[in-house]
Amino acid sequence: MRKTLCLMLLCAGVGLAAQTTVVTSDAAGRLEMSLRDSKTGVLVILDGPKGEWKPKVDALIADPVWIDQDLSYYYYGQKASEIETWIQGKYPLTPRPCWVLFAEKGRPVASGSSTLDASAIAKVAQDAGIKTFISLLREFLRTNPDHLEAQQQLLSRLNWKAATKMKLKLGEKRDPIRPADEKWDYEKFRREQEAELEAKEDAKAKITGVEKPPPDLEAEEDQAIWGEVADRLGDLFRSGDWSLMEAWSVVPREMAERSPRTRDVCLRALPEVEAALARRPESWSLWSVWLGLSKVVGGRPIRPLLDSLTPLPTISATQWPPYMVRDAYIKDARGRNDWQGIKDLLLPQWEIQELWKPLRVDSKWVQQVDGKIQAPVETGSDWRGFTEPLAEALLRLGETHLADRIVTASFTQHPWTGLPKRAQQLALRCNQPSLAAQWGALVPPAK
Repeated sequence: MRKTLCLMLLCAGVGLAAQTTVVTSDAAGRLEMSLRDSKTGVLVILDGPKGEWKPKVDALIADPVWIDQDLSYYYYGQKASEIETWIQGKYPLTPRPCWVLFAEKGRPVASGSSTLDASAIAKVAQDAGIKTFISLLREFLRTNPDHLEAQQQLLSRLNWKAATKMKLKLGEKRDPIRPADEKWDYEKFRREQEAELEAKEDAKAKITGVEKPPPDLEAEEDQAIWGEVADRLGDLFRSGDWSLMEAWSVVPREMAERSPRTRDVCLRALPEVEAALARRPESWSLWSVWLGLSKVVGGRPIRPLLDSLTPLPTISATQWPPYMVRDAYIKDARGRNDWQGIKDLLLPQWEIQELWKPLRVDSKWVQQVDGKIQAPVETGSDWRGFTEPLAEALLRLGETHLADRIVTASFTQHPWTGLPKRAQQLALRCNQPSLAAQWGALVPPAK
């Protein structure tokens, strides 16, 4: 059946004869430009008026075969008719919903209207000689092995691919596809992110035992998913070229800690990163690499590293360690119940903020989208990153009055509606029932 389907798709591609270019809209113009400039295959999906194919598209991009194929895609929903008009002006095409597969420079290869089968589309792409981003970069590096930009792009692409496969393996869903013709609603995205964080916080508050991490990958599966990432990363650290690349391309993506091969590479690389930090202790790029590698190997104590580094004599105690490292230090200290360490790190910063408070100008940041003022999105970032760890450290050390002062001041300055509930849960965890009742009853200050 699959072989027959592939033949049908190929036959459909034969009839795609180019005619005169007709651009009917901005959306069509952008697509035409993208196809003309494309160096790899592109799948264009035109949904029906009622979004009939949306579930099929979401299933397609989560298919391991599709992920391996590494093709670009454009999914059109509301403006699919505009794209259909443009394509119909160039090539014969069945009515929507349908799809069209293009090769490099917008060369049409095949189309279909009955299915979105990943294996069948992959077979058509392979038979048509369509190259992927990864295959293009591999070929380029065979003749230009010292090209760092190519190494960086290839490693980043391989990293993304491995992380995507790991998410699917562990049962996580890929984000639903966003139509190419739809404006990205940043405020909606922030609200969804905040809701996810809140759900995770609620789930964490209900956990009574220790969470068991997912098991390591077996050797064969580890090689299939992370093998090339680990090999190329190991080569970068052996050559020293890692220090010339962007941190985001060097650090393995999430869930790499389940890969014994990748863990081994990161463990062997950490001493070299620490030696580099000794020479440049305030480099955020180096800290990003160290923090990323440390996460893969299951965490490393950060205090011994900080104590081994020598900051500049012009840096005050409140500026060390660099603020970017603060969250990682707090997470490490919490795991070791080092409450004094958290207090020593955060309390001076809070005291400085209080000293400067009388001189602050009362200002309000407003965001506009398409000329309309957006309602502010509430977030608990200030609570999670600063107030909660400092308040917990003080409660654990018996300094309840100072903890109360800090929580109350935080709610006055940032009246996040989720704070009373979170503060109440914190007090209960620290065996402070009276304080829990007090914090749970906090109300926003009058405007």
